[in-house]
Amino acid sequence: MTIDHQKRIKRVCLICCLLVTQTVWGNPLENYINRTEPDYHWQPTKVLNEPWGTIGYYELVSQNWRSFNWKHHLIIVRPSSIRNPDIAFLKIAGDGNCENQIDSLKILAERSGAVTAVLMNVPNQPFYEDRREDALIAYTFNQYLKTGDETWPLLFPMVKSAVKAMDAIQDIVNQEHKQQINRFVLSGASKRGWATWLAAAVDKRITAIAPMVIDTLNMKAQLQWSEQIYGKQSTKLKDYTELDLHRKLDNNEMQKLRSWIDPYAYIQRFTMPKLLLLGTNDPYWTVDSLRHYWNDLPEPKLIYQTPNAGHDLNGGDQALQTLAAFFELIADQKPLPKIAWKFNNVANTHINAQVESNEHAGTISLWTAHSDDRDFRDNQWTAQKLNITRGSSHAKASIPLPKSGYQAYLMEVELKTDTGHSFKLSTQVQVSPDTKPCGCWAKEEK
Repeated sequence: MTIDHQKRIKRVCLICCLLVTQTVWGNPLENYINRTEPDYHWQPTKVLNEPWGTIGYYELVSQNWRSFNWKHHLIIVRPSSIRNPDIAFLKIAGDGNCENQIDSLKILAERSGAVTAVLMNVPNQPFYEDRREDALIAYTFNQYLKTGDETWPLLFPMVKSAVKAMDAIQDIVNQEHKQQINRFVLSGASKRGWATWLAAAVDKRITAIAPMVIDTLNMKAQLQWSEQIYGKQSTKLKDYTELDLHRKLDNNEMQKLRSWIDPYAYIQRFTMPKLLLLGTNDPYWTVDSLRHYWNDLPEPKLIYQTPNAGHDLNGGDQALQTLAAFFELIADQKPLPKIAWKFNNVANTHINAQVESNEHAGTISLWTAHSDDRDFRDNQWTAQKLNITRGSSHAKASIPLPKSGYQAYLMEVELKTDTGHSFKLSTQVQVSPDTKPCGCWAKEEK
């Protein structure tokens, strides 16, 4: 056998290996993201020059999904002082007045010295008999289950909207300012947070994420747990339950769908820094939904749970301070703080709770709430400041077990950035006693 022949065989083997790898690792979400989009384009509509920087407004067509061109408003904020030219923050947003996004983008831009942006109209809606939001997502899931057509799930074009927005931001900033962006921090709330997770699983430009109020990774476990705690699914999920999607989790097609749209299926890919922004009283999820995926998430990872906040995070002002600190640290490529905690049950009489930060803590607080039935969605949380020890970074508390009902608790640490801005981080929520009031789970349809 000649050397040239050997080389040809090696090249063929290499190509075959690559094809096999693509077949194994590619899934319908990745295939959809990688599909070319001839209709993709953007155009500027106006630019506002402010003393602190510029605000650029653009119209973006991200893709064509099922014969519909997806159209978006894209706003790019660029501070006058750029100290981190290689990174941008992108928020995925829904409908509404895009002007309401400017103030938070300005805060993030000025603190980080970096470009920030918001992509509106994710998803494009309404479609299919005026369906919107969860009703539209649930409808497309059901259409996939009925037809087997893998282009149906609405999360696919939602994720691609973010991917094409990153393309547009890179093009725009390069053309207008000769600035090369190659890192992105992605964020979004609720189903836009869902898209944030999935985009991070398929696009390597995303070097950090801050999903908000989407506490549902490991969906099968989450749905089962909700029913064991509440006795039924949250009414906020009615668009899905009315189609009995929660009863079909082990249906063959539903198993495939979950492997594409449940971020938990990609959990080992989430090695980038992660900040989870949640509300303790979010009516969509149980108070301790993190139990089903937090320990499986790779480091680095942080949480901030806004006390007494629902799905809107009480307007988001507290969460914004933590998000701004997170983006500033990522943009400056500085180490993130580390928060460690322990909750130990002592002889079924009390909980020994400890939390420690690797950085100086301004305050450390214990937040608690009591519920008669383990449903904490409407219960009030109260705070108790703790004594800080060990070089201003450690605190502990003894929490008596409730004589009746259930008690939820978390610990909150207040820190400061090098630039002097305060922000807060939290532990997971724990519930005592850790029992299931209902313990029921209806039989699934195969």
